[in-house]
Amino acid sequence: RIYEQVVIGGVGLFYSGKDTNVSRISFANYIGTLDLNKNWPGIQGIGFSIPVKAKDLKIHEKNIQSEGFPNFKIRPIGKRNEYSSIIYLEPFDWRNKRAHGYDMWSNEMRRSAMARARDDGEAATSGIITLVQETSEDIQKGFLTYLPVYKTKQTPKDTKERQKYFVGWVYAAFRADDLMKGIIG
Repeated sequence: RIYEQVVIGGVGLFYSGKDTNVSRISFANYIGTLDLNKNWPGIQGIGFSIPVKAKDLKIHEKNIQSEGFPNFKIRPIGKRNEYSSIIYLEPFDWRNKRAHGYDMWSNEMRRSAMARARDDGEAATSGIITLVQETSEDIQKGFLTYLPVYKTKQTPKDTKERQKYFVGWVYAAFRADDLMKGIIG
């Protein structure tokens, strides 16, 4: 629950303005103040991912490219009815840059947790996965915890309304070995 508070704080950031829009710089500044490595060991990053309809895929990619990411593409490449897109992920270091644009919805384990979070209006954690951030060295298992953001700035009363007013997911990516080392020393 203590680690879940970090994700709850991220949702609070989206609810703090007059609408649910948060700039990339504001998100980076907020996550930077948390000092994840020191205060929340095991969290690889805090991100924000949004749903993207197939018909909006190209315009979404062009919008992110225009923000200074000329090679941005939703990955994995392929035709699907629905996508998700990691648009913010902090700290935006070499490891987390590997996940920028990743479509978590394309993976059943991630999609299941994302749908539960969106539809239930509460935190949902994936099963054990390998994070996109992993390389060929020091490979660790991981998991993700998602919390939904709604246009209403509160959790709508039923699933139909939650789906209607859904904006995206604030989530935390965890590397399991790092998390356990941080918790038990």
